[in-house]
Parts: sequence; C-alpha cells; structure tokens
Amino acid sequence: MHPLVSVVIPSYNHEPFVGESVKSILDQTYPNFEIVMTDDGSRDGTPDVVRGFRDPRIEIEVFPENRGAAVALNSAIRRSRGEFLCMLSSDDFFLPGKLEKQVAFLTANPGIAAVFGMPRFIDERGEFLPGGGFMGDIFQSPFKENLQSRQDWLRYFFFRGNCLCHPTVMVRRSAYDDVGLFNPRLANLPDLDMWVRLCVEHDIHVMSDELIAMRVLENNRNMSAPRRDAILRHHIEYYNILKHYRRLPRCLIVEVFARDIDSKNGIAEIAGTTLLAQLSLSGQQPAHKLLAIDILFEQAVDGDYRLLHDVTGSLDVFGIDAQHESSELRGRLVSAQSEIDRLSSDLSNTRSETARLAETQSAAEAVIGRLAAMLAATKADFDAFKNSRFYKVATAIKRIRSKPWRFAATLVRANRSSH
Repeated sequence: MHPLVSVVIPSYNHEPFVGESVKSILDQTYPNFEIVMTDDGSRDGTPDVVRGFRDPRIEIEVFPENRGAAVALNSAIRRSRGEFLCMLSSDDFFLPGKLEKQVAFLTANPGIAAVFGMPRFIDERGEFLPGGGFMGDIFQSPFKENLQSRQDWLRYFFFRGNCLCHPTVMVRRSAYDDVGLFNPRLANLPDLDMWVRLCVEHDIHVMSDELIAMRVLENNRNMSAPRRDAILRHHIEYYNILKHYRRLPRCLIVEVFARDIDSKNGIAEIAGTTLLAQLSLSGQQPAHKLLAIDILFEQAVDGDYRLLHDVTGSLDVFGIDAQHESSELRGRLVSAQSEIDRLSSDLSNTRSETARLAETQSAAEAVIGRLAAMLAATKADFDAFKNSRFYKVATAIKRIRSKPWRFAATLVRANRSSH
C-alpha cells in the first residue's frame, strides 16, 4: 500500500540540521507518509545522519557529486509514491500538525492543486528570529494583496515575483504530472517558475498557519540570501520565467491583467503578445523591459518599426546610463583625489615650515633669555659697584677735577673753622 504523503528532501552539507528535519517529520501526528531524500553530493556527514534513523519509511539516494538542488529535488519526486507531495529543505523542519492540516485541506478541496502556509523564522541555533531576517514579511503578501484566484497569482508573479514559501507546500502529484518537474537550469527561482506554470492551469491556496520553521543562516548562506551571485542570477532567471506569459492565450492575458488594461486606453484590442509587451513596459524590473523589447523585435517584421525603435532608443535595459554616470563619477573622484593629494602635499609643506619657524622662535627665545640674564647680572654688578667705597672716592675725585675752586673754598672754610 502506497503512502498518501511523500516528503521529498534535497539535502546538501546540512549535517548539523538534517537530523532535526527528519525527526520533525517522524513526529507528525499524521502517520501515512514516506520520506524520500536525495543528497546532492554533501561533503560532510549529512547522509550518515539520515542513515542513523532506523525507520523503513526513509529512503535516501546520494549523488557522488553536487548537481544542483533542482536535480536532487526532481530525483526525489520521481522516486516518491504518494498522492500528496511536500518539500522540506534539509536545514528546516516541520512544526507539529503540518501534514495533518494540509492533508485535511486538500482532501476537502479537490479543486485546489497546492496548499501553502506560513514559516516561523529561526536562526542557526533554532532561536526565534523576529522580522524574518533578510526575508522580511514577503510571505504575508498573499493576505495583504488578497490573492485568491490563479489570475491574481499570475499577475502578482509577473509584476512582483515570488511570495510563496516553498518548504510549506503540499502539492497534488497530478499537478506535477500536468506541468512537469522543476527546471534544473534555474538555481535561485525554480520554485517561482513552478508556481507560474502551476497557476496557468490550477488554483492554489495559502493557509495562515505557521507550518514550518525556516532557518536563516549566518553570513547570507541561504540560497535566497541577497548575495551578489544570487542577485545577478535572479534577473536572468526572472526574465526566462516571464517568457511563460508569452504562451498564454489572449483571453487569459486579458483576465490576468484586466485592471491594467482598463487603466490603459486603446490597448484592449491589441493582439495577445503585443498586449503583453505593452504591459511589460509598465513593469519595474529589467526583465520586464527586456521581455517587451524581445516581443516587439520578433513582431516587427514587414510592418511598422516606429514603436520598436522608440522603445529600444529609450529603455536603458543594460544600465548604460548608470555606466556613464559611474564613469563620470570615477573621473570626478580621480580629480578630487588629485586635489586632495595636492592639498595634502601643501599641508605637509605648511606643517614643515611651521615646525621650522617654531624651532627658530624657540632658538630666538633662548637667545633673548640668555641676554636678559646677562643684562640682569650686569645691572646687579653695577648696583654693587655704585655702593662700593672705591666708587664713592672716584666720584668725589671727579667732582674736584670738574670744579676745583669749589673744593678750595671748602678747604678754606674748614681751616678757618678749625681756628
């Protein structure tokens, strides 16, 4: 008898966390499941941790080398047997009741192909992480934007990207049979690619319940973390995902973008792909602009090329303006650096001259000090000399020599008085 639920796990270098992931499945209240794991060439002991669980419901395949998460996930899906499939990352874990809640929902709603839920963010130590780290509240968008129908979802995916938490999903196997497995050429957005293809044909639903603990690793080690490689890859992959919309029938394009068409006079009667090009021009991402140009370029055959030429001459898809601005800024920075170097040199010279003048001032002050000391010593010597007997005699002799008659008169008076 096949299990009703298959939990597929692609794993890679998660030895510290994978045991908790597996145990969270084994501890679920819903019992009729299997665990199908593909280890993507881990260089640590991840497979050994999984093999340590002696439970017949666990089956593991180990790749000899790393081949990519989508390849590992597809391999696990192909080997699975359940009617309902869940995906769990090997560093996350299920919260209690996850399987039971989603099995009950899909059983009660046969028209829903996939049901999602909310994550509870944790750090590497398993502690609750308020705010969700770099992911923020993106997974609240289904409720904030009131996304209900597949048309709502397709429009959101087109203009905004992904807002569904992949490890929370439970999908009917029949949905995978209809739309295919994950695209292994996509490293960062294989889940968004799947949700777009799924919603072209099927309805989905998001539960408000927290169903998994989603681990936010340190140093941006999550695949979806905002590293440079992930950001660069995101734009390329997003552009290729948007190409799915070119294959939509015009009637579905009109349904998906009804509010946008109503706000743009005169485009409701345009052919489907041209309409999509016009809608793409209102998108905010480089991928939207490139999609619009591609559509217009392919359709501009033996026709009116003015729109194509206007668009290609006005849309800066490759950031040329930014490159020119960057080049100008670099030139200004070089000039500013040269001026800074010149001012630094002048400042250095000024400081050297100031130091030299300070030394000269110090030397002059020393000379003045010595002269002042000499002057003070000379004055003291002179004062002492003035008080000496020799000085007084010399002064008297000087007076006699200058006015001898006065001295003679003094002597006469002195002589008379003595008689």
